[in-house]
Amino acid sequence: MYTQRMASLQAVRSGGRTYWRIVESRRVNGKPRPVPVAYLGKANDILARLQGADSLHVRSLSHGAVAALFSLSQELDVAGIIDRHLAQHGHRRRPWQVKRGESRVPQKHDGLSVGQSLALVSVGRAGHATSKRGFAEWARTTTLGELASAPVERLSSQHFWDQMDQLPVESIAAIEREIVGRAIERFEIPTQTLLYDATNFFTFIASTNERVEIAARGHNKQKRHDLRQVGVALLCTRDDGIPLAHHVYGGQVADAKSFCTAMPLMRQRLVDLQRDLDSLTVVYDKGNVSRANQKLVDGAGFHYVASLTASSQRALIAEANPKLEDVALGDEIVRAFRTVKTIWGAERTVVVLLSERLRDGQRRGVLQHVASAHRWLERLSKTLRRGKQKRDRARIERDIETRLMGRQHLQKVIRFKLKGAGRKLELAYDFDQAAFEALDRDWLGRLVLVTDNKDWSTDEIIRAYRGQSDVEAVFAHLKDPVHIALRPQFHWTDQKLHVHVFTCLLGYLLARLVHLRAQRAVDYVGSMERLLDTLANVRRATVLRRSSETAKLRVTTQLEETDQESLHLITALKIAA
Repeated sequence: MYTQRMASLQAVRSGGRTYWRIVESRRVNGKPRPVPVAYLGKANDILARLQGADSLHVRSLSHGAVAALFSLSQELDVAGIIDRHLAQHGHRRRPWQVKRGESRVPQKHDGLSVGQSLALVSVGRAGHATSKRGFAEWARTTTLGELASAPVERLSSQHFWDQMDQLPVESIAAIEREIVGRAIERFEIPTQTLLYDATNFFTFIASTNERVEIAARGHNKQKRHDLRQVGVALLCTRDDGIPLAHHVYGGQVADAKSFCTAMPLMRQRLVDLQRDLDSLTVVYDKGNVSRANQKLVDGAGFHYVASLTASSQRALIAEANPKLEDVALGDEIVRAFRTVKTIWGAERTVVVLLSERLRDGQRRGVLQHVASAHRWLERLSKTLRRGKQKRDRARIERDIETRLMGRQHLQKVIRFKLKGAGRKLELAYDFDQAAFEALDRDWLGRLVLVTDNKDWSTDEIIRAYRGQSDVEAVFAHLKDPVHIALRPQFHWTDQKLHVHVFTCLLGYLLARLVHLRAQRAVDYVGSMERLLDTLANVRRATVLRRSSETAKLRVTTQLEETDQESLHLITALKIAA
């Protein structure tokens, strides 16, 4: 693909010396501006490189991914929205930046406004998740600086920290709402069924840092209990995984506790987006369900599909087991039982679902715990036979029961008995196969779904709940180490942690919308990450040509040759040289 643009040589004075660069005339914010395309150096340097050459390849840079992402950020007016909100609500500038009688116009830092800097951060998170310190090094390998008319070599970590510091936490929700609203309208995103979930992200913030309160130790889902963490709750669309709202909360707060704070914020976001609450259904998992939380949802005005813990519905599961019936979910047949029950003071439609995938996973989990318990019991048995055990009989029995109680269903399938007295104790234990078969037959794989959509069919309720895996997929994207990568966070204040999460989610939104556009345009079937990697391999070359030593230089830009799949994507996403 080949595109020729009019370009010219421009002299720039710096440090008493003259340097040359190639510029193109482009419109920036509606006005013509010279945009640097290539830096050539001093005149003698250029002469040495051009003598005897008919053409000179100046440079080749990664172009496709940053072009698609940055173009979309302009389409949604990300930078403009951020700057307008800062101007309306008071831009938090340092005293030395404010001049007497100056209007509330966002101050530019290194030639960029806060909105422009944060838009670049978001594009960077999606294109190549790197630290603020590594941003300039990565950006120099791409055309992002040229596309944004930004001096990427000057965009240090200090630049981004200064710009992030200007964004008040209280303005983030309004900015996110306006950007999301534009995305919904432009891409016609369906919002009838929404997914809610929460997770946590570990950080490397030092324990001695007292400036951060929101990062705290808690039950970490990546098993990094030794690190401080930050919790993030998300409300996403089911069909496309588009994040509509987020809430950042303390790392020590459990999901169920964060729900009661996050849900009113999510509801307000839906109202602000002018969604009809009565036509919406929010899906959430059992980790967020409690009597108090359900009461909050009952009064929120929207419908819901949720799951209850199986342990809290033993009688219902026992009732359902002999009454399970086949339910068709497309090509898949599942077993389910439907009824109406009064739960927490309200009549609710309940579906008990037998998930074979869940049952297989739980069965493997029980057997793994059994094998681990057998190894532990065998070590204890050998210790008792040697007479080396100093604990008394009651203490040993209590330790065994505690060990079994701490593992899934072990008390039901492992039997043990202590014989003897004093230090002459013997431990006998075995695996109860009949109990395991009964557990597998009557309990494993059961899900209890609850909803107020009484007019929905059973398969609609099950399909809606299964969409919960889509929001979990969003979190998986946010934990991808190459693209997005919300973790690990190195920021030192709560305010910067809030801004960091916002820019990461904004980066995910841009990436997901580019992916959605490719899916709609060319039926793209690859993952979002694969798409970004494919586009990153689309490179743009800036070439200097002349027919003779006396002829004028001619500057062209063109996309390098690529494969057929990339060509289809270039056309569909309107990526120009």
